[in-house]
This record gives sequence, structure tokens and C-alpha cells, in this order.
Amino acid sequence: MNLLKLFFPETIKYSEKNFALVYSSFYDIYLGDHIFPGNKYSKIYELICLDENFSKITIHDPNKVTRSELELVHTKEYLDDLFNLCLTERTKFSELPLTERILESFLYGVGGTLLAMELTQTYQFVFNLGGGLHHSFSDHAEGFCYLNDVAVATKKYLLKNPGKQVLIVDLDVHQGNGNSKIFQDDPNVYTFSMHQDDLYPKKETSDYDIPLKNFTNDAEYLELLKNGLSEIKKDIKPDMIFYLAGADPFEGDRLGSIKLSFKGLIGRDELIKNFAKENNSKVVIVTAGGYAKDFIDTVKIHYHTAQVFAKV
Repeated sequence: MNLLKLFFPETIKYSEKNFALVYSSFYDIYLGDHIFPGNKYSKIYELICLDENFSKITIHDPNKVTRSELELVHTKEYLDDLFNLCLTERTKFSELPLTERILESFLYGVGGTLLAMELTQTYQFVFNLGGGLHHSFSDHAEGFCYLNDVAVATKKYLLKNPGKQVLIVDLDVHQGNGNSKIFQDDPNVYTFSMHQDDLYPKKETSDYDIPLKNFTNDAEYLELLKNGLSEIKKDIKPDMIFYLAGADPFEGDRLGSIKLSFKGLIGRDELIKNFAKENNSKVVIVTAGGYAKDFIDTVKIHYHTAQVFAKV
């Protein structure tokens, strides 16, 4: 049976002029029974390659981020610990092992978000099939995050485009605490996080936070998001949006208690796309988290996001 015809039997028209993908085979890491699905990236890529509707969409291969680019956000001391694979006060709060292969994955993941940002000169929407490592601070690791790809790409974008405005939209089930902290005093960056309140991590202050009650459903979530975007529109007209399209608000996720269906998550993505079109904003989309009980559900959610942003 054709898996794609089972998921989406209709032919969908995608825009090769407005949408592109970024992916590296180095994104995958293999962690055995670890809850972090380190091999989801290749599976998203495979699903996209199987879909004939994506056949004209260009997929770009990133390079590793450079040390000088990382230093736009991260401290020298922290990077020294990281590149030397040292367990220190700065690295020990990660919930992943620190190995050369895992570090390599992160270096390519940040490189992918940087490339996606550069590609917005050509395409309005660019989806990096990795990234969204929002718990990494400038001087230490947290959660499953060693390097903060969105923060590095934001800093580089503003260096190249001084005076422009960046909006970080974080719809992972966990607050984007790293980005909230890093950009607290930056007038050109607006951080928005909509997340489960009663959940990891220790919260920082974003420009706009929407804490969610446990078991928030599709209708409640989409109404809150719609109203939140209306409020944000009063404060900022972003030139660039970094969208962390986490799969973990899903009703079948193992780490969160938000109850979005596949349809609700697609509606979420559509709201962000429409907001960007209304504001003529460029968008870099990254995958962020996702820990569904059924692994393929996480893959499908990220694949649906690619569909939403690729559609004409």
C-alpha cells in the first residue's frame, strides 16, 4: 500500500517559488530507547521524498555552523567545554550524552537554520527539517539542547539587516526559555511562546507568553493563538519570523498534556502562515520537539507542517 495515498489521497499543488526545504543526513542521532527521537529527521525527509507533490520543491544541504557564528550567541567558555566534550557546570544540564557525533548533529542543525534564513532572500517560506533547540542558553545547555540555532540565525540576520524586526513564534509544548532569556533586552526581537504552564522548563519572561492549562483542546488553543497573533500585530510588523513548529502539543505526546489533534496542529500552522502573508514576512520553520507514543505520529505532524507552508 502507498503510505502517502493512505495519508493524503488527493493531489496538492505546491509552490516551488515560495517554499524550500533544508535537510542534512547528519541530523539523525541514534539513542536507543531514549525518549528523544533522534532519527525523526531522516523519516520526515523520507516521507517528503515519497510524496510526488514535493517533487519540484528544492531541498538544500547545509554546512556546519562555524565557531565564529556560534559566538554571536554562545560564550567562549561554554563553546570550549562543548567542543572539548567536557562535562562541566555549563554542559551537565543537558539530558543528552555529549559525544562527537551528537555535537556534529547540532553543528549541522544550526547550519541548517542559518541556511534557511539565507534562503528567505529567494523563498518566503523555508523549512529546516531540524533545529528549534530553544532550551540552550548563551552560557549553558538545558533539556535536549546544546546549541541555540534560532538565536544564532536571528543574530546573524540582524547583523546583515540592521534595524529590521524579528519575531520568534514558539509553539512547542515547552516554553522557549533560552530564546526568551537571550533576547530579553533586544528591541529588534519579539519573543512569543505559547506553552503548557505546568511543565518543564523553569520559565523565563518572553515579550508575550500564553501559558496553557493541561488538556487544552483544538478549539481553545486555536482561539488563544488567533487572539495572541492579533495582539502581537499591534506591537510588531516583523520582517522575519522564526517559527518553532513543535509536534509535542499533540494529544498523543508522552511529555505534554495539551490535546491537539492532527487537524488542530494543521490549523495552528495555517494561522502562522496566514499571519506571515498578512505582514509580508519571511518565515524560517524549524521542527523543535515531538515525543508521540507512536513515533510515526511525530513524523506525520512535521510532514503536515511542510505541506501547509508548501501549498499554493
